[in-house]
Amino acid sequence: MIEAQGSAKSEQAEKNRVTVTSLFAALVLTGAKLTVGLLTGSLALIAEAAHSALDMLASVMTFFSVRIAGRPADKNHPYGHGRVENLSAVIQGVLLFSTAAYIMYEAVRRIFFHPVAVEVSVWAFVVMGASIVIDYWRSRMLSRTARKYNSRALEADALNFRSDMFSSAVVVLGLALTAYGNYAGGGGFLASADAWAALLVGLFILAKSGGIAMKSVNVLLDLAPVELQERITRRAESVPGVVATRLVRLRESGSRKFADIVVTVPRTVSAPEAHAITEKVEEAVQELDPRTESVVHAEPVETEAETLAQAIHAVATEMGVRTHHERVHCSGDHLEASLHVEVEPKLPLGEAHDLAERLSAEIKRQNPGIRRINTHIEAEEPEPGERPRVEGHHGEMLREIERVVGETGVEANAHEVRLYRSGEGGLDAILHCDFPRSVEVEEVHVRTEVIERALRSRFTELEQVLVHAEPRQEP
Repeated sequence: MIEAQGSAKSEQAEKNRVTVTSLFAALVLTGAKLTVGLLTGSLALIAEAAHSALDMLASVMTFFSVRIAGRPADKNHPYGHGRVENLSAVIQGVLLFSTAAYIMYEAVRRIFFHPVAVEVSVWAFVVMGASIVIDYWRSRMLSRTARKYNSRALEADALNFRSDMFSSAVVVLGLALTAYGNYAGGGGFLASADAWAALLVGLFILAKSGGIAMKSVNVLLDLAPVELQERITRRAESVPGVVATRLVRLRESGSRKFADIVVTVPRTVSAPEAHAITEKVEEAVQELDPRTESVVHAEPVETEAETLAQAIHAVATEMGVRTHHERVHCSGDHLEASLHVEVEPKLPLGEAHDLAERLSAEIKRQNPGIRRINTHIEAEEPEPGERPRVEGHHGEMLREIERVVGETGVEANAHEVRLYRSGEGGLDAILHCDFPRSVEVEEVHVRTEVIERALRSRFTELEQVLVHAEPRQEP
């Protein structure tokens, strides 16, 4: 957490530094262009001065917007304040559009209705040359920081200054043609070359402002980045345990993105397993795009891989009924199922039977191949109670238990036996038995049942027998 806060502060400090530097450069350029433009009467230079003034205003807006956007999320802004950057970019676009419209109007007026003589001086070329160099430096500085932190406001500023280089070059060309016309005494196009340059600058600003504004408007209107959605969909479906991706919904806020993702998982997985799958999806999205925060919701679905026993358990889970020992068997030309249904200990038999019948009907509906279902209704396990160990008082019984296990012939050794006094006054026995490591689990289960039956037959006071199977430590 501390490392993340330090990173955020470092990011904010770097954004502030490049923004203030850009603001100072815009102030110097605006003053120089306006001064030379007024002295020479060049509309192109005055247009560039107005352009730089708007750049300065844009830099001021960017400075404050990145500071506000850097604030952490709060109760009223759960997605943070990043969209302030997008709003700032929209306002910059509108201002640039207004400036372009005025420059184009004045250029058309000078070209066709009221020609204005322009006195070109060497200072005009000096100022425009310096402007191109400074804009190139500013554009690289801002673009590098914008890419590093995915900042829309800084990206808009960088694009602004890249386009300024082109418009400045057009102004230089217009001034050069005007100077040549003044020198050669020509008229026509050369006399209005400055105004034509201003018109081209206006058109370029118009196109640029529209692009900046629309890009940020799309973000504010939650226009989804389709390409990233498709990449997230593919990445989510590559996570083990995910059946399919049903929904990927994205929204942007400044340099951050937020994703709501719905994936399907096998209905046979447990709640902790489903949660673990969603966390893996979130990690995969984070690896794909580190600035995307995701919330993943898992929905259970039936899959071809599930067994009939798993399908029965899934139906019960959907109905909120706890079951165990689900079994499916072939009986002639049809299938029969059996399962244990757990109910509240105090529930009347009539209600418990109705619940089992509803469960059976739903299982048959979802699995038409099962014609008959046998349910065993039993009480849920009670809350944990006191169960004291008593093997110290039953030494002879412990030795007899070990002997009975040995006589079953199931090739098992009872190396640890514990006896407990049950709540009903009887005894519970827990045995740790080792079996050969190569024996299959199915066979081990059969052997443990043999041991349990033998002990219950020999000791009627045993209410519960649990055999814990362990692999034998072989030399």
